[in-house]
Amino acid sequence: GMNGLHKDMKLSYVWCSKAADHNSVRGMADKGFQLHFGAGVDKDEVTGAALLGIAAGRDHAFSCYILGTHSYKGTLGLPKDHKFAKYWLSKALELIQDGEDNGRGMAIDDIEACERMLKELEGGTEMPP
Repeated sequence: GMNGLHKDMKLSYVWCSKAADHNSVRGMADKGFQLHFGAGVDKDEVTGAALLGIAAGRDHAFSCYILGTHSYKGTLGLPKDHKFAKYWLSKALELIQDGEDNGRGMAIDDIEACERMLKELEGGTEMPP
């Protein structure tokens, strides 16, 4: 938690759901992440991935990064698809660099990982898992 509040993933899911129900991109992304990974709620990978996809399509950089990363690795129920990965990873970086992200940004480590994967994809070599 932050600002003296304790961390409560179940309550977080309730609020993310309310935000998503009101068409919030960040709410959809957070709800999708929690559903997909079972954080504070029963795991539902399909609905979680769908919400992450909607958020990515609506310019949520971290969701773009998640889709790109898992397309690169062939995880999250996505097939390994380097063209798809390159698209979403490039979009994540463009959104961050242009200040057009509809979320809260990305951590420096995630930005660096995104850059590394793109470099590998552009060079035609693959990073180890």
